[in-house]
Amino acid sequence: MACFGSKTLRRKELKSNTSLDMGEEEELSRRRGKKRDKNKKPRKGPLNVAEDFSSKQGGIKKNKSKKQSRGHSNAVKDGSPKNSSRVACKSVKTKGSLKHHYPSEPKAPTLRKKVDPETAKYFSEIANLFENGGVDLEEHSAICGNALEETRGKEVELATDMIISHTLQNLLQGCDSDQLCGFLQNCAKEFPAIAMDKFGSHVAETALKSVATHLLDEGSYSYIEETLTKLCQMVVLDAVNVMCSHCGSHVLRSLLCLCKGVPLDSLEEFHVTKSSAVLAERLNCGPAQSSGKNSKNFQHGFAVTFKFLVRELLNHAKDEIATLRLNKYSSLVLQSALKLSVGDDQELLHAILIVLGCYEENIAQENIIDSARKQEIIVLLEDTASSHLLEVIVEVAPEILYNELLTKVFKGSLLKISSHHCGNFVVQALVSSTRTSDQMDLIWEELGPKFKELFEVGKSGVIASILAACQRLQTHAHECCQALASAVSSDAESPSCIIPHMLFLESYFRDKSCWKWPLDGKMHVLGCLMLQTIFRYPSQHIRPYISSITSMEADHIFQTAKDAGGARVLEVFLCSDATAKQKLNVITRLQDRYGELAMNPSSSFTVEKCFNASSMPLKEAIAGELQAVQAELSKTKHGPYLLKKLDIDGFAKRPQQWKLHQASKESAYKEFQAAFGSSSKLNEQKVPVYQSSQESSKKRRKGHGHNSNAVASSSTEFPGLEISMAKLGFPGHTQGFKRKGYSDENDAEETPSKKFIRNSIKTSFVRKSGKRKSSATELADLAGKEKLSAREVQELFKPTTKTEKQQSGMERTPFLKRRKR
Repeated sequence: MACFGSKTLRRKELKSNTSLDMGEEEELSRRRGKKRDKNKKPRKGPLNVAEDFSSKQGGIKKNKSKKQSRGHSNAVKDGSPKNSSRVACKSVKTKGSLKHHYPSEPKAPTLRKKVDPETAKYFSEIANLFENGGVDLEEHSAICGNALEETRGKEVELATDMIISHTLQNLLQGCDSDQLCGFLQNCAKEFPAIAMDKFGSHVAETALKSVATHLLDEGSYSYIEETLTKLCQMVVLDAVNVMCSHCGSHVLRSLLCLCKGVPLDSLEEFHVTKSSAVLAERLNCGPAQSSGKNSKNFQHGFAVTFKFLVRELLNHAKDEIATLRLNKYSSLVLQSALKLSVGDDQELLHAILIVLGCYEENIAQENIIDSARKQEIIVLLEDTASSHLLEVIVEVAPEILYNELLTKVFKGSLLKISSHHCGNFVVQALVSSTRTSDQMDLIWEELGPKFKELFEVGKSGVIASILAACQRLQTHAHECCQALASAVSSDAESPSCIIPHMLFLESYFRDKSCWKWPLDGKMHVLGCLMLQTIFRYPSQHIRPYISSITSMEADHIFQTAKDAGGARVLEVFLCSDATAKQKLNVITRLQDRYGELAMNPSSSFTVEKCFNASSMPLKEAIAGELQAVQAELSKTKHGPYLLKKLDIDGFAKRPQQWKLHQASKESAYKEFQAAFGSSSKLNEQKVPVYQSSQESSKKRRKGHGHNSNAVASSSTEFPGLEISMAKLGFPGHTQGFKRKGYSDENDAEETPSKKFIRNSIKTSFVRKSGKRKSSATELADLAGKEKLSAREVQELFKPTTKTEKQQSGMERTPFLKRRKR
C-alpha cells in the first residue's frame, strides 16, 4: 500500500491538476507588506543585511515595513548616520561621507523563486492532511520523510515561501534524525540565505530545535555532529551578514547554543537576557556574579564544533569588529559566544581580545590594553548595543583582563561613567564581578562618597550593586550603612525619615524640598531591595534604620505591608538582629489589620512572619483576626496554606490546646537560642550569612506545598545554628556553609572561571542550595509532640533536591519586574 507523501502517489494525484492559483498568495503577501517589484534595482548604501530575497535582479533589498517577520524584532529602518553602525566591508569603498558604512557585495545573490505549481499543490495537500488530523501516529514519520525527499534541490524556495515554510516546519518536527540531517546537509550551502530570510529563519530555527531533541539518541550523534560541522563551515563564510541580520542573528545564536549543548528549554536564556534577571544576579550575595550558565549542564555538546564556530566567526569578522560591536544584532551574537565560552579561559581570552581589538602578544608584557584601546572602550560605553556587550565582557573576563579593565579603563572615571545612561550598567557589572576586597576598595574610594550624587542623577542601580558586593566580600559594612543614610537624609531632617525616603526613593529625589509620604503608588523597587540588603547587616551598623522603621506611623507601616516590595522589607526586618522589643513595636501597629493583609497574596507572608515573631498575646490576637475572615481567606489560592500554617481551625475549636502547642513551640525556640545562638555574634561578624529576599521568600511564596513548614532559613532565625547542627552530625549542612559564604582555603585558590561556572546556575537573588536545611520552625513543631512517627523521622533527615522543591511549589513569586533602559 502506497503511503501518502510517496513520489508515486504524488505524481498520479497531481498530474490531473498542475495549475495553482497564486492570486491568494500574492494578496496575502501584499497584506504582510511584502514588495514584489521585480524591476527595482538593488540599491547601495548603509548596510541592510539580506532579510528578504524577493528581488529578481539580485542584491540585498531593504524592507521598510515594521512587520517584517514572525517573531523577530524590528530591523533598523533607514540608513541615516544615526544607524551607521551597520557593517562596512572591504569590497566597497565609501564614495561620499565617511560617516556611512556600506555593505559588501553579496558573493552569490540568493533569489526568492516562486515554487512551481505542482510542488505547491503537493505541499498544500500535505498541510491539509495534517490540519485535518488524517495522519496516524505510525505513519506520521514516514509521511514527513517522504515529503522532505520532495524538497531536494528546492530547499531555499520552499523554506522562504510565506505559506509552505509553515508546512516545512511541521515536517521537520515530525521526521526522524536521518531525514532531518539529510535536509540540513542538502541545504547547507544556502543555509545562511535561509537563516537571513524572514520566513526561512523560522524553518532554520525549527530544524535546529528538532536536532536538539535527537541528541539523546547515541546512534545519531555522529551524523548530527557531521551535519552541524557542515552548517558551521558554510555560516562562517558569510559571518558578517548573518550576524548583522535580525533574523540571521537569532538563528546563529541558536546554532551556538546547539553546538555547546545548551538544553532545549534554556535556549532563550542565551538569546536575550531580561533586565530583571541581570539585576537579580548583580544583587545576589554569592561569589562574583556572571551572566553565563553552568557548563556542567551542557551534557550533549560538540566541543570541537563549538570551538571551531566561535573562532572562525571572529576570524572572518575581525576586520569589521569595530562596527560589529555597535550593531544591535551582531552584538547579541558576540554576547552569546562569550557567555557560552566560559570555562575555557584560553578560548575566552582569545575571543575577548579580538572583540576589543587587542593583541595576545601583549599578555606576556602585562599590557593588554594600551591607550588607543582604552579610548575605543570608552566609546563603547556610550552606545546601547556595545555597552551591553561590554557588560558581558566585564562579567566573564578572566582575572588578568578584569584587573586591566578596572585599573586602566575605569579607574579615575567611575563617577562619570556611572552617571551615563548606558555606562552605568557597565559599572554595575564591574562592581558585581569584583573578586577581591582590594578591587572593591578601589571602587569604593571613587563611588563610596558619591551616593547622593548618584541618587540625584537616578543611578540607584550602581549603589545597589555596591551594597551587594560589599556584603558579599565582607568589607565596608559600616561605611555603606552610613553613606546610604547620609544620602537620603539631610542634617536638618530627623533620622526617622530614612526608611520612608528609601521606600519612595524616586519621588523623594524628584522633590526633596516638600516631599510627603504618598497616599498611594508603588514603592521603589531598588529602594526596597537596598533596604533588604541593609537589614542583613549586624545591628550595630543599622541602628538608624531600625530607629526609623520603628518610628513609622501605623498607617505607613500598613501601606508598606500591602506593597510587594515593602512587605519584603518588613519580613527581612523581622528576621534581622533587631531586638524583640523593636520588632514587637512594629507588629503591634498592624493590629486589627491582619485580616485584610492576609487576603493579599504578597502580604500574607508578612502576616506569617509577624505571627512567628510575636508574643503569645499577639499570636492570639492575630489568630483571632484570621478566624474572622477564615471563610473568605479559604477561597483564595494562598489562604489554605496560611490557615493551616497558623492552625486557625485548632484555634477556633480547641483554643486552650492551641495555646499550649504554641507555648511549647516558643519554649523550644528559646532552648535553641540558648543552645546555638550564644556564640553566633562573633561568627556572624566574621562570616555573615546574607540571604537575599528572593531566596527567603521563594521557598514559601508559590504554591505552598506540603513541605511548607520550612518557612525561613535556620541561619536567619538562629545565627550559628547551622554550625552547631553540623558539629552534632546532622546531614546536608556542610555544603550549605560554602553556599552561603563560609569559605576555606580551597575556595580562595579557585580560578575566577571556576567560580563563575560554580555560581552562575540560573540565579535568583541568591543561589538555591541543593539540600533542604531543617529549620528551627520544623524542629520546634516536632519538639511539641510526645511521639514521632517513622515518616516524621524520615522527613527530618531526608535531603530534598532543588527540583523536588520546585515540584512541591515552595518557590515565591519573583519580586522584580522587567526594567528597561
